[in-house]
Amino acid sequence: MNTRRTYTAIDLKSFYASVECVERGLDPITTCLVVADPSRGKNTICLAVTPELKKYGLSGRCRMFQVTQRMREIKAQTGKELQYIVAPPRMALYMKYSSNIYGIYLNIFATRISMFIPLTRCSSI
Repeated sequence: MNTRRTYTAIDLKSFYASVECVERGLDPITTCLVVADPSRGKNTICLAVTPELKKYGLSGRCRMFQVTQRMREIKAQTGKELQYIVAPPRMALYMKYSSNIYGIYLNIFATRISMFIPLTRCSSI
């Protein structure tokens, strides 16, 4: 029996950083923004970075000192001083956005959805 199926996925990579950009009226794709609590020191883990920062070699789970170190390296290599925003985490806000997105999916696919798993990382098996 051939049953035709449609699969829908939502990519939550950089989600926290995207929310912070949207809240500030900034473009999540082109803005340099990192979500981290700088009051926890230079070793604090960044919860998210925007795609623009990822283009410069920063991972989504780097530490704050790696962000500042990479910015110094970029300036030394190119003479370009990148400006970036450090946004303290706002977990309640991210949960609100996530719930709203989930609600949209449920409204659109309510009769056809059998399982909803947000994707944070994808890899080939």
